[in-house]
Amino acid sequence: MTIRKRLLISFSLILFIVTFIVGVFFYTIYNLNSINYQQSHRYDQLIRVEKLKEFSNSYSWIVLDITTDFDKLKIVDERINKAEILSKSLSNLKKEILDNSESDEENKNLDFIFKNLNLMQKLIKNDLYTSIIARNNNLDLYNKTIEELNIQTQKLLFQEIKYLQKKLTQTNKKRNEFLDTIKLELVVLFTVLLLISLVISSKIINEIKNKLDKLNLGVLQLFKNSEKTIKIDIGKNNELSIITNNLNSFLQKQADIISSREELLRNISHELKTPIAKGKFIIEKLSSKDDQILKDINTVFYDIEKLTNKLLERDKLNFAVLKISKFKVSSVILEALSKLSIENESRVRVNIKNDFYINADFYYLTIVFKNLFDNAIKYAIEFPIEIQSNNDKVCIKNISNKLSNDLIYYIQPFTREPNQVQGHGLGLNIVSKILNLHGFNLEHEYKDNYNIFKILFK
Repeated sequence: MTIRKRLLISFSLILFIVTFIVGVFFYTIYNLNSINYQQSHRYDQLIRVEKLKEFSNSYSWIVLDITTDFDKLKIVDERINKAEILSKSLSNLKKEILDNSESDEENKNLDFIFKNLNLMQKLIKNDLYTSIIARNNNLDLYNKTIEELNIQTQKLLFQEIKYLQKKLTQTNKKRNEFLDTIKLELVVLFTVLLLISLVISSKIINEIKNKLDKLNLGVLQLFKNSEKTIKIDIGKNNELSIITNNLNSFLQKQADIISSREELLRNISHELKTPIAKGKFIIEKLSSKDDQILKDINTVFYDIEKLTNKLLERDKLNFAVLKISKFKVSSVILEALSKLSIENESRVRVNIKNDFYINADFYYLTIVFKNLFDNAIKYAIEFPIEIQSNNDKVCIKNISNKLSNDLIYYIQPFTREPNQVQGHGLGLNIVSKILNLHGFNLEHEYKDNYNIFKILFK
């Protein structure tokens, strides 16, 4: 499975969990609204029932006023009218209270309350008023009856209020329990989401890291063992395997091109060696000290042979395996000078200020010094050239014309000064390739009429 598909599946899973959490959030809001509505409804019902206590007490006061001032018809009429107004208000409140009741038990209790209130109203409006008109002085019975009804009604109202308060407490408890449950569920969901995200991301990151490590190991082996392709299995049908396959295809094409070029170069060099050797052999037989033409021809053959050797030498660097050893800088300098076969040693001055150790391939480093010493002698205007060793670097100095280009120009193959006749433009290129293989640096500066080439070993 590709990394992209894994990420898509992981994202879908996380999105599903997030959607579920959002769903839980809206479910919570819906239920809280329902609970709050129910709580508000019961609270309003409690306020309405509390008002019934006022009606019961008002009826008791009306009876008391009427029985006290029964001989004052004006006061009696006012109290009767007040009872009538209370009756109308009670009728409206009764409908509202009964419509908002929630259970049969509550309805039954409310029916008893309203029956008592209606009975109190009837006693006041009909019986009590008739007795007063008839001048019946036995009114204590009405006071006693109304008082009993009031006490009974107050008890019923107390039970109803207690019932509603209990329901309010239950609703509030239910609301708190629901909130606690939702909080716990959200914490669990977020924890699960976090853990799943960590597990999935860690797994994908580790998988990518492992594949990248394998790919990096393959690339290192590619350079270390001079292989032509990355020989590491990083699975199939994933992005890195596609990249690796494409890279291997490119490397194979490049390897084929390089192999063809090297084979062509070796064939050309080999084919040149035979006629050059034959030509030199014939010239040696024909040559005489006074025959300048034959000497010039021999020089041409020597130059061609030298070029051929340099081409082969440069070609070997493409697949060179270094044999690292530890040796002093003086030993490689002397070895390089001995290979030049300098007839007049006064033309070279060696100054070993610090004979430090080098970890390198002795053979290839000798080629580096030999080429640099040869160039210094070949292009010097005055002698001696100077070779200095100090502080992990070697300087090769000669008095000569300033180079017309930067060093990077001359380390390219077949490049030289415009008016230069000697050389083939391969010496510095070979020097640069060998130093790059070792990780050493080559620098150049022109100072006080000296061209100075520096090899930095650290």
